[in-house]
Amino acid sequence: MGKEQLKSKIEEQQAVYSALKEEDDSTVCYKEFQNGEWGTDDENYTNRLRLAYYLLYCHIEDEEVVASLFEEELKDRERNSFQGIGSTLRVLTHLIRKYNVDGKYTALLKRAKNANFDCACGYDPDEEVDDDLENSSILDRIYLCREMQYKDVMGVLVDEWKKNTAEWSGADRRMLIDFNAYLGRDAENEGLYREQLEEILSTEKSSTRDIISGYKNLIRYYLHIGDYGKALCFCKKVIETTDYQQIRTLRLFKEILEVCFELTTKDAEAGASLWSWAKTEFQKVPISSRYGNLYTKGIEAAKAMDDPYGGELEQEYESFLERFRIG
Repeated sequence: MGKEQLKSKIEEQQAVYSALKEEDDSTVCYKEFQNGEWGTDDENYTNRLRLAYYLLYCHIEDEEVVASLFEEELKDRERNSFQGIGSTLRVLTHLIRKYNVDGKYTALLKRAKNANFDCACGYDPDEEVDDDLENSSILDRIYLCREMQYKDVMGVLVDEWKKNTAEWSGADRRMLIDFNAYLGRDAENEGLYREQLEEILSTEKSSTRDIISGYKNLIRYYLHIGDYGKALCFCKKVIETTDYQQIRTLRLFKEILEVCFELTTKDAEAGASLWSWAKTEFQKVPISSRYGNLYTKGIEAAKAMDDPYGGELEQEYESFLERFRIG
C-alpha cells in the first residue's frame, strides 16, 4: 500500500513538470534565502528534488528540462553554506549523462565536481542511479519519502516495516526512534528507549560506556517531552548503579553532567537532588576538557540554585570564549 501511495505522490509532479514546460520555473529554480544559523540555503531545493525523482522514476526523456534543473542545482551546490552533494545532483547527473554526446555537458559535470569541498571529495559523475522504484526496499522507500518530505506516506511505510519486522535489533530500534522523531511520534519512543536500555543491561558483554549511553538517551527523551520526574529517576539510577569513574575522561561523562544541569535548571526537586553531585563532578573536569554547552548549562543550573559558583563559571566561560576567539 505504501509503495503505491509513494508512486502516486511522485506522479503528482507531472503538474510541476507541465508548468515548467510552459516556462514557469518558479517552484524549482534556485531561490536563495538565509536559513538562520545555517546560513545560505535554497528555498526550492526539495521541489527540485521531487521533480528530479519524477523524471527518473517515470522515465521522462527531456534533455532541456534536465539540463535546466542541473544548472539550477549547481547554483545551490556552489552557494549553500552547508555545501554537500545531495540526491538531487546525483539523480540529475545520472539523467544528464544520457545526453552528454561528444562531451556536450562535460563542462557542467566538471563544474559540479568543483562546486564545493564535499563535491570535490565525494561527487562521482559516473555514479549509476537505479531508475526502477520496484527494485527499492521498504527502507529505501522510507528514506526516499523523508528526503522528499512526504511524511504521510512515510508514516504508512514505517508502519508496514514495523509489522513485517519479526525480531528487533538495536540498530532497528535506533532507526525506528529516528523515524518516530521525524514523524512527530515521540510518544512511541519511550518504550523503544526502555527496551534498548533493558537489552543493554541484560547483556553480559555490555560495557559501562554502553550502559551509561543507554541511560543518557532515555534521560534526554524525558527531558525532551518534559517528564522531569522520570528524568530525575533515571539520573539517580545512572549515578547510583554504574561505575561512571570508568568513563570520566570521555565526552559521554560530560554529557551526563549536561543532562543533570539541564534537569537542575528545569525542576526544583531535581535541583535539590542533583546539584551537589553535578557541581562536585564538574569541578573535577579539567578546564582543558570543558566546552561551551557544558559551561552554559552549568551556569544556568548554578543560577537556578542561587549558587555563587555561577559567577565564577561565567568568568571562566568568558576566558574560554576569548581563548578561542568566539563571539
